[in-house]
Amino acid sequence: MRFLAKTVSLAVAGYGLSGCYTSPASKMDALEAEVPSAWAAAVDSDAAFAPESWVNDFNDPRLQAILEEALEYNFDLRIAAARLEASLSNTRAGRSEVWPTLNLSGSGSESRRNPSASGTSQTATNESYGLSARLNWEIDIWGKLRNGYRGDLADAEAAVADYQAARLSLMGRVAQAWYTAVEAHQQYELEKRILDALTQSSRIVEENFSSGIARALDVRLIRANLASSQSSLEGRRRSRDAAVTALETLLGRYPKNELDVVSKFPDLSESIPVGLPSELLLRRPDVVSAERSLAAAEQRKFETSKARLPSLDLSLSRGTSVSDVGDILELVEQRVWNQSLSVGQTLFQGGRLKANYRRAKAQHEQAVASYADTVLTAFREVENALSFEESFTRDYEALKIAASESVEAEKLAWEEYSSGLTTITTVLDSIRRSITAQRSFIQVANRRIQSRIDLYLALGGGFEA
Repeated sequence: MRFLAKTVSLAVAGYGLSGCYTSPASKMDALEAEVPSAWAAAVDSDAAFAPESWVNDFNDPRLQAILEEALEYNFDLRIAAARLEASLSNTRAGRSEVWPTLNLSGSGSESRRNPSASGTSQTATNESYGLSARLNWEIDIWGKLRNGYRGDLADAEAAVADYQAARLSLMGRVAQAWYTAVEAHQQYELEKRILDALTQSSRIVEENFSSGIARALDVRLIRANLASSQSSLEGRRRSRDAAVTALETLLGRYPKNELDVVSKFPDLSESIPVGLPSELLLRRPDVVSAERSLAAAEQRKFETSKARLPSLDLSLSRGTSVSDVGDILELVEQRVWNQSLSVGQTLFQGGRLKANYRRAKAQHEQAVASYADTVLTAFREVENALSFEESFTRDYEALKIAASESVEAEKLAWEEYSSGLTTITTVLDSIRRSITAQRSFIQVANRRIQSRIDLYLALGGGFEA
């Protein structure tokens, strides 16, 4: 984490969010000029950006608990964390290219000459021992190595943003899965209440038929509705079980369908601050990642361009060469040294360097387009989420009235049927309308929450007053 903090501080100091590259004017200036000063469907308020504070707006302790569990045990997030660590390690490795390399080596050899070859009776033995240190350094006079390191640094910053995006996305998916499971449970409970009510009503109609009050048609219609409700209950049971196991998988649990999802939807009566459109470019993780990738692509374009320039290498070696191993550390008397300074220029490689530059240039152009597309997508998602926020609020209020009135209409229909003032067809029609309205109300309550979570994700997080 210390290296992560250093990476961020270096980005702010020297290679920050907007200072590491120069966007081509023909491609980016027009886009920047179109960015509005405020969102079309919201009024800005004085609030500070706090990425994970949006969870508190739901005021749901159960949601808090499962989010903490997901952040601890979700395997997708662990993959993202490992990918981040690999990128940071690659940056550390890339940083070493700027500095000299120092190698230390030791050697020892012993040779023996055959007496018959020398014509003597003694055996000649020669011993040689050596200890040497060698320094090699490519002097970065053109800044090629620094461009490579800056590209690696930008990639590390992009990886940090990718991890933050993965974390935010996971929290959003878990929150949406939680309320989807809550909706599925509420729909299941509603279907149980409907089945109980139809079972009781079926008994009344059967008794009335036995007494000669009701017709055979009434009996068959109520039986058909009762069987349909039993089928719907099984469908709701399957939906609830699937929603629960999907949530358990996100939490890193074995999908046993044992998670308790008995809960209520939170109150969303208060509006949320959204900040300014221009600020979105600095806080939304995927936009930051795209910008850092663009910065890395430009640095690598510079690196491949400078690779065609001459290189300057410095080589320096110091060591000893002795016949007695005890003298190997006599660095002054037995010293052997060598130093060299060389300049090299590649004359012909079959067009490899030029092809590398063209590839890096094309990748830079691709990164420019990718960044612009990411920015436009971010703006679109925020504007859509803000528009949906208002629309779902109106939809929620309308269906709340529709559900309440439909329930009361169903009660009146049964009262009139019991008094002989209406037919069973009217009663069943009122039941159908009541069921549809109640189901729709539960559904829109969840869709309203899903839309609010989408808004938080589009904004890159939440705000605190």
